[in-house]
Amino acid sequence: MSEYDGTENPDTPWREDGTGEHDNRGDDGVTGGDKTPFEPNRAERGTWLSAAIALVGLAVLGQAFVLELAAGQFWNDVFVGATLSIAGAYNYVRRTNGAFGSMGVAVLAALVGLWLVATTFLLGAGSGGVETASEPGFWIDVVAGLLATALGTYSVVRIRNRRRAVDVRPTAT
Repeated sequence: MSEYDGTENPDTPWREDGTGEHDNRGDDGVTGGDKTPFEPNRAERGTWLSAAIALVGLAVLGQAFVLELAAGQFWNDVFVGATLSIAGAYNYVRRTNGAFGSMGVAVLAALVGLWLVATTFLLGAGSGGVETASEPGFWIDVVAGLLATALGTYSVVRIRNRRRAVDVRPTAT
């Protein structure tokens, strides 16, 4: 058996220097499998979940500016509202583009919802600490936090189940 000497057979359809016949085939030689985009979520399932999370974030963000809140609760609501809005919008865009939502982003939404509920009781009315100047702000945060937690958790479960059920992507050879 001889060692490879670096020369190529000119009759082969491929060459290492990129001049083979398949290297410059253009779109005429591309098969249907090469052009098929992989869209595991063609029906755009779960967009309503992502939109709902974004709307909950906008509600928290909006109430921070409408209601008279203590400084700690105001900034907490601003950061939580912005985070939920961005997380919901991100997964909404992913899902409308035919992909699954991000499980990590859905987990983030659920955890931020728990954070909102916990900090409401830590900073909220009658806590003995820094109190809110608005009783409605307290209850809006509790309800919004519970909604974000429920929607985020449900989104995680749906994403996981859909990923398990999706067909394996065929590869072009």
